Amino acid sequence: MSVLLLTEKDVADLLTMKDVVDACEKTFANWGEGKVVCPSKVTLELGEDAEWPPFKNGLNAMPAYIDWQKSAGIKCVGGSLNNPGWGLPYIIALISLFDPETGIFRAIMDGAQITNYRTGAQAAVAAKYLANGKRITLGIIGTGAQGRTQLLAFREAFDLAEVVAYDINPEASKKYAAEMAETARCPITVANTVEEVFKKTDVIVSVTHGRDKFIRKAWVRPGQTVFPMGSFTECEDELLTGADKVVVDHIEQTFHRGALKSVVEQNKFTRENLHATIGEVVCGRKKGRENPEEIIVCIPIGTGAMDVTCATVVYERAKEQGRGVPFNFNAL
Repeated sequence: MSVLLLTEKDVADLLTMKDVVDACEKTFANWGEGKVVCPSKVTLELGEDAEWPPFKNGLNAMPAYIDWQKSAGIKCVGGSLNNPGWGLPYIIALISLFDPETGIFRAIMDGAQITNYRTGAQAAVAAKYLANGKRITLGIIGTGAQGRTQLLAFREAFDLAEVVAYDINPEASKKYAAEMAETARCPITVANTVEEVFKKTDVIVSVTHGRDKFIRKAWVRPGQTVFPMGSFTECEDELLTGADKVVVDHIEQTFHRGALKSVVEQNKFTRENLHATIGEVVCGRKKGRENPEEIIVCIPIGTGAMDVTCATVVYERAKEQGRGVPFNFNAL
């Protein structure tokens, strides 16, 4: 009963963004049909949102079962706010897969790239059903690793006319524009303010650690689709309560963390205010965009379902290509 061990390089070699976009779309549809089991993530608080323990870190456990792949697994992922200053990646993750019938473990693999890729892909998949058409101008707020994978994913799903990028660090925005120009296959403009991003774009993706509700409702124009992706409070309350539609990936999870947490706690937003989940829209149970003037806010905070589906693609391809190292944990 050996377990296949797969390194960061194995995952990078075996998985493309197109693979991730395709797998996430199938899994969202499967979920909307009621054929995915995905509990809310369980968080071990280590000081990211509390004074103690003093580590400015948190560990999430994110299990899921995906019926179309007959695969189950769990991701353990940490996000340490100190790591970048120490020359370490912010995201540290491992994903384990196991047989849902026997419980026998199939694989353990690095999960950082899968985390970054599926976060981009889940927004791009949702945007296919919520944006105004196939050709769009994309706004990116936050030009770190997530800003890059969002662009990779949207390039797979859309015909990009232009990308408008903003970062609180102007040099980071310029570096992003220079480094991602070839990847984007379209012009990249650096914005001087967040408001400028909203003036020039159709779909806006915010991937920051912002907690000060810096995205203003007054900036949002009819027809725009807004994705506040972080696990924090990037949006003004009035945008969340005043949007024509709010769509989420996981109801219980998004009501307790991220963009909706504040308005839910203040009783300004309930399940009656929620239009749909992404899965319900993708599988056709509920409508996505119904007219070109709707303001839609979509909050895919991230789930184990998208991690497990992508990890399963890696595992199946690794078996086909003879990649990875088998390891027997039961050996004497």
